[in-house]
Amino acid sequence: MFKHVLIATDCRDGLERLAQCLDALQEGGIQTVSFVHSLDWKEESGGIPEDRTPEIEAVEAQIRKSAGALPQGMTFRVWVQVCKPSVAIQNAIKEYRPDVLLLGMSTRNFLVEKLFGSTTMELLPRLEIPVLVVRPQMIATFTLEELRLRCQHLFRCILLPYDFSKGSGDLLNYLVNRLAELDPAPQVETLYLLHVVDPSSRVNQTRGLAEAQNKAEKQLSQIESAMGSRLSHNQIKGLVRTGSPVKEILAAASDLDMTAIAMASRNAGRFWEWSIPSTTGEILRQSWHSVLFFPPQKTKTQA
Repeated sequence: MFKHVLIATDCRDGLERLAQCLDALQEGGIQTVSFVHSLDWKEESGGIPEDRTPEIEAVEAQIRKSAGALPQGMTFRVWVQVCKPSVAIQNAIKEYRPDVLLLGMSTRNFLVEKLFGSTTMELLPRLEIPVLVVRPQMIATFTLEELRLRCQHLFRCILLPYDFSKGSGDLLNYLVNRLAELDPAPQVETLYLLHVVDPSSRVNQTRGLAEAQNKAEKQLSQIESAMGSRLSHNQIKGLVRTGSPVKEILAAASDLDMTAIAMASRNAGRFWEWSIPSTTGEILRQSWHSVLFFPPQKTKTQA
């Protein structure tokens, strides 16, 4: 599904270790790996700017040394810039044109994020390419063997929360279109569609949970048949659970042994999330599973 990954790292989050897993990433379908790192940037501009070239070269050398000998057929690049992390990432995207961005984000609540900031949540509304968000705490604790295995299966089993809205339909169409274009060895083996019947919903309280669940199961079954006929090497499965959406999505990802949760949202990371709660935003903040975030405009243009 993806061939060129851009990895953003501060060289303290463990993501720089992915340079040691290029062969495993290649086995997972990645053909080009680019790293981007930003050196500490100070806004005060008084006096003569210091030459940061030695620092830039040292970081580049460190990452290239970790990579060692490149697997045959793989392209590997490193770009170190002196600027804010969000600016460096956007510059690298324009320069390298990757089809997915990989970056780390620590678990935190919404208030802490707004008080102290989050590069990931700041970037999401601005990006036009998918973003795979991982937990640095987990990456840092993996042994190299575990990390290599993880890199082989970054997108093997994807959970797609599905609420029958146009947004989730666009995302499903986008994923199916991408998967249909793959060769006989796809990166994605299973795509689960999860619909959560929320007991607190006024609609579900009116018509009853059993009726809502039966209706959702029938609709998912129809989608399975329609979408499954377009894929010869992938499986689409539907699942209905009852409860709090965020809680059930996180539980399903664990129960079903998923490698990533795929989501799209217009509200995640934006100012109005203060007043419009975002399930996607909460999943990004709470999930220990990787989250594959798709900009809504991306799924629209390629649905």
